[in-house]
Amino acid sequence: MKTQSGNFKAQDGTPIYWKGWTPDDAARVKAVVHVIHGYAEHIDRYGNVVGELLPADYAVFGTDHRGHGKSEGKRGHVLSFQEFIDDEKQFQRDVIRAKFPNLPCFVLGHSMGSLIAMNFVEQSAEGIRGLVLSGTGSRPGTDIPKILLAATRILSSLLPSIHVKSPLPPEFISRDPEVVRAYVEDPLVYNVITPRLAHEMNRYVVIGAQNAGRIQIPVLIQLGSRDTAFSGQKELFEMVGAKDKTFKLYEGLKHEVYNELLEDRTRVLADLRTWLDKHV
Repeated sequence: MKTQSGNFKAQDGTPIYWKGWTPDDAARVKAVVHVIHGYAEHIDRYGNVVGELLPADYAVFGTDHRGHGKSEGKRGHVLSFQEFIDDEKQFQRDVIRAKFPNLPCFVLGHSMGSLIAMNFVEQSAEGIRGLVLSGTGSRPGTDIPKILLAATRILSSLLPSIHVKSPLPPEFISRDPEVVRAYVEDPLVYNVITPRLAHEMNRYVVIGAQNAGRIQIPVLIQLGSRDTAFSGQKELFEMVGAKDKTFKLYEGLKHEVYNELLEDRTRVLADLRTWLDKHV
């Protein structure tokens, strides 16, 4: 396995960190998987995805979002959700396509990253072979009180950049205690969010669902039955316009299906690889 990393400057000048993994023999690479990570985490948490896909001759590339990981920007904050989307478009165009101009490219988005990926493809799916969404939905999660949603909307205008504690406990990500422990102890993971980012996520999960009929490329949705980060998962699947679409619901699993207990994540990752192989 070979790794590479770098930085590029986003449209507003913000330095964005990226990292990529390729098989030792680059000539074997049959497709690229562009991973878009979730809120408050970073691309290096996708080691299980890398470990599954590299031996199957995929390259895996992704960024740390602005305000996340090794990228610059205020932690847990964004002026507009479109900034995330534009950063990923730029990364795909200027880094992934520059390195692999003739290979199929898949986009895989998890959690907040699924909203970025979904809206990305709805705005332009040019050059993208397929879309994978993990930990996604069509509405905010049922564990978030309506009064909190209303307060977030108001504070997004009045105090957009103050830090507040995330309402979700770390245990929501996985039943694997080692995964939760690593998440809590990871210095690049945080548990704060600003009202603007929270409101933008709540807006764009709805926007993404409303425009899901525009998605015509193949789609795979992978979800845990105990995932509470978003709601309306089956509704989103039904709204997707693609004829070639697959819905995988894993009984008992939590939010991060790729980081669940070993036996479970082995099955989830195998399903991901099998689906990609069928669509290369």
